[in-house]
Amino acid sequence: MIRVGIPVVIHDNAWMGGLNYFLSLLSVINEYNEKELEVFVLTNRSDIFNNSYRKHIKVIQADFLLNKSERVRNLCRHFETDIRLAYYSKIYKLDVITHALPGKRFTANTLYWMPDFQHCYLPKLFSDIEIENRNKNIELVGNRCSNILLSSHAAESDFRQFYPHLGHVKSHVLNFTPNIEIESIKKHKNKNKQNNISENFFYVPNQFWVHKNHDVIIDALSHLPPEVKIYCTGNTSDIRNPEHFKNIEKKIINSGLKDRFVVLGLVDRNEMISLLLNCLAVINPSYFEGWSSTVEEAKCLGKKLILSDIPVHREQAPIDALYFPAEDPISLANHLKNVWQNRDEEKQREKARYIESIKQHQLSREIFAKKYQSIVHAMLTAKN
Repeated sequence: MIRVGIPVVIHDNAWMGGLNYFLSLLSVINEYNEKELEVFVLTNRSDIFNNSYRKHIKVIQADFLLNKSERVRNLCRHFETDIRLAYYSKIYKLDVITHALPGKRFTANTLYWMPDFQHCYLPKLFSDIEIENRNKNIELVGNRCSNILLSSHAAESDFRQFYPHLGHVKSHVLNFTPNIEIESIKKHKNKNKQNNISENFFYVPNQFWVHKNHDVIIDALSHLPPEVKIYCTGNTSDIRNPEHFKNIEKKIINSGLKDRFVVLGLVDRNEMISLLLNCLAVINPSYFEGWSSTVEEAKCLGKKLILSDIPVHREQAPIDALYFPAEDPISLANHLKNVWQNRDEEKQREKARYIESIKQHQLSREIFAKKYQSIVHAMLTAKN
């Protein structure tokens, strides 16, 4: 029996994409796990992982992971190891830990997860300390583990480009598939009608962080007929840029678009799925992504996607997707206008995309699970 630890520390609602990632990973492990794999989810929020997992997945309330006492910090520095993670590694006799920074002593073979290298492209969005810590963690991977987990081939290419001296590090690309049960969500189809949300709207399910680039949508909307509406969901707080959402609100009001660019904020999962099902198309104008859950969930439902033209969006390859330069509102407006004017035809195309997505979704889930399992096996022979 291979005992695998996955630490998941949740501080707030700032990174919902990260939480959904781990829920998706556990979902496929639960369905496709090999008999010899036993997974321990080490988390401070065991209440969130409330699915009825089979016995090979154990959710552990690991409050010690949050211990930041002076004594613990001193021990971590002295041993150059997160002793909190080392403690759970010993208690549960873990063979491999994934999605964590490898320590120098006491822990099982540990695989670090780097979703993307946004700080290399958009350094102005990060503090000097954040950039230093990100680079330091990558260097530690090179010194201690020589293995790194990445979410896309675009990220793998970036890793090789920005860290050429770490050529000895083996990269493992794990594309995730969202935790979405296609056939069971049809009950949400008509929910928006009860919430006074009009038909034929465009949907943006992104956090309001600077790199998510909501500004370009507001600018594009100014060039479109008054009937065109955008609904947005997601956390309105950007811890790196506290004034960002206030600036977005001002821009909406100054542009006279308050009734057409509608911010719903954080909504529950069912509400989000309902919006996704009922929208005319999904927009992701982001300057940067690791592997977009927005894109993957829309793909599963056969939705039309209008995307910023960045490498990872091309890699995710949605059927019939439309691309625009992230800083070009006119190009985006043209795509939105085209979809709006041909909305009846687009709804027919959605049916065809949906049929194809059903064929691919279950296969993608199995590939996700099998790839993770193969990476775990590879880590058994790696040395921290």
